[in-house]
Amino acid sequence: MIDEMLINQLPAPTWNRLRMNDTKLADIELPQDICEPRVFLQGSVCLNKNKNTGCCGCSEHALCSVHGSNFAKMPTGMGEAMNKLGDGQTLRLIADAGKSTASVTLRYEDGKNCFNRLEIEAKAGSELTVFMTYISTAQAAGQASVQTKIAAAAGASVKLVQVQLLGQSYVQLNDVGCELGDNAAFELLQLQLGSKRIYNGVRTELIGEAADFNAAIGYYGRQEQTIDMNFIANHYGKKTTCEMTADGVLQGGAKKIYRGTIDFRNGCGGAVGDEKETVLLLSDDVVNQTIPLILCSEEDVQGNHGASIGKLDENLLFYLCSRGFTEQEAVDMMAKAKIDALCRRIEDEDTVQLVQRYLEGVMHDGE
Repeated sequence: MIDEMLINQLPAPTWNRLRMNDTKLADIELPQDICEPRVFLQGSVCLNKNKNTGCCGCSEHALCSVHGSNFAKMPTGMGEAMNKLGDGQTLRLIADAGKSTASVTLRYEDGKNCFNRLEIEAKAGSELTVFMTYISTAQAAGQASVQTKIAAAAGASVKLVQVQLLGQSYVQLNDVGCELGDNAAFELLQLQLGSKRIYNGVRTELIGEAADFNAAIGYYGRQEQTIDMNFIANHYGKKTTCEMTADGVLQGGAKKIYRGTIDFRNGCGGAVGDEKETVLLLSDDVVNQTIPLILCSEEDVQGNHGASIGKLDENLLFYLCSRGFTEQEAVDMMAKAKIDALCRRIEDEDTVQLVQRYLEGVMHDGE
């Protein structure tokens, strides 16, 4: 067992009494099991092991020859403490110019403790979409740790869709890091629906001029779940842009903390950053913490942040009940509507169907 892991640290700490500066984990086990990913590829993308089919051949080295990114040193949202988990199983995807799609499914068995790393090289002019699905049986328990790192060269575009549908006794650590070159774009879509405890961190370095980062996060906290998130966008290049939105539902004693940081560094003139979170509280026993943060070392920038937190409108609830819905059915409908709005952006019917079946299952079981 790891003595302590300090994760999801705020770049600039706030008052200690708020207990939002970071998260200390003291009961994390060293990964000892294997979760072999199931991978399906379309277009001009290949696996690291397929060196005879046009890959750049740099998969055995930490330094990527695409544009000099060092995956080993690339920072991530959860922080350096993730290195305590060891080397893990590493899979590298390499995308050439043109449109490509990759599907990576991690299916976890009961009692397993696994650590998977995914490294994504997007070469200049490439347009890659990666679907990642984490799934287990409803009653499974274990620990699922995943770290994803993305290096997007000039003009490359990467869309990463991560859907977490693990059993209610799982612990999940999901860590993401990304570096963007000139005119590169990174779009992130996450749905955090399963697991007893969720620790999620994302950090994006907007290095190149006119680089763009867009993140949309959806979560559904219930049954005393813990959801701990840390999102960081560092602007270095001129005219870089980012937009981070989180949209979630809390009920049934769930606890959630969202940290969102936009940092305008020296030299990023003309940069624009926006962040917003919307939370729907469906019971009185939940704990919701939100800390939107903007740091600035450059004058010619524009940053906006905000949070909207509220309960279900009583008039709407009365209207739905007057149309034949029970109160619980009405509440479930509103919670599902939040997730459905993000599902429409997934653009993969199989993944959407998987999410819908999962939601129907947990709501049918009274979760």
